[in-house]
Amino acid sequence: MFNALLAWLKDEKVFLKVQSGTGDNLQDEDIQKGFVDYCLWSTFRPECIDIDGELDMECLDSGMVLFREICSDAKTALQACYKEAFGKEYCETDAIVLMEE
Repeated sequence: MFNALLAWLKDEKVFLKVQSGTGDNLQDEDIQKGFVDYCLWSTFRPECIDIDGELDMECLDSGMVLFREICSDAKTALQACYKEAFGKEYCETDAIVLMEE
């Protein structure tokens, strides 16, 4: 079961966080259109890496991808969120998955 993942996208030079939905954000109109699941995504860019060990992050964008079937695997979620976030097809050589729960 997929809960969340964090990937570094080399070409975009950002982190992409993808998190499976809990169902709370599905609206009645989404359900009427046949959507049953969703993932939330956010992109972050490191502002700097300083000598104190801090890694300040700026949230660039975020959104939600709706699915007509339960999205239980991380690869499907990552591909859909990548496409939504960057407006282009997922490129497997671009993404390095750093963490997955």
